[in-house]
Amino acid sequence: MQLEFFNLKTKKKVEVPDSELKKRRSVRTTSGGKRQERYAVIAVVHEGGKPLQMFKFVNKETFDSLDVPEDRG
Repeated sequence: MQLEFFNLKTKKKVEVPDSELKKRRSVRTTSGGKRQERYAVIAVVHEGGKPLQMFKFVNKETFDSLDVPEDRG
């Protein structure tokens, strides 16, 4: 499976294979005391010898369906 990201440097859409993906869950407490979770997929591509990270926010179902390692950073 491949996910589509938008590269802000080249202003083009990029297809990234699963082997280049990681997923990240961020959890925070709002000022009202509620717990909020956000789910993102991170792609690391190498352009011109430099690594470039691209982020894409996804819903929980997509996040759970991805069989890629979870980044704890």
